Amino acid sequence: MQTRIREVVANTQVVDGDALLTPIVMARIVTAVMAAMKATRNDDEARQRDTRIGGAGACCHGQDKGQP
Repeated sequence: MQTRIREVVANTQVVDGDALLTPIVMARIVTAVMAAMKATRNDDEARQRDTRIGGAGACCHGQDKGQP
């Protein structure tokens, strides 16, 4: 069967299959990732503080008063 189309009017939108996220969804993802990175950094810093021997910030347990 042969079809002839003399005039076609259409609205088309080209979409990249890799970019199907709306700006709102992307912002939510970025916010969640940033919060997770901050939590990980805070955990790492707390772990370093808790396992540090001596140095600044170490608990003195009354050493400045001559008490053990």
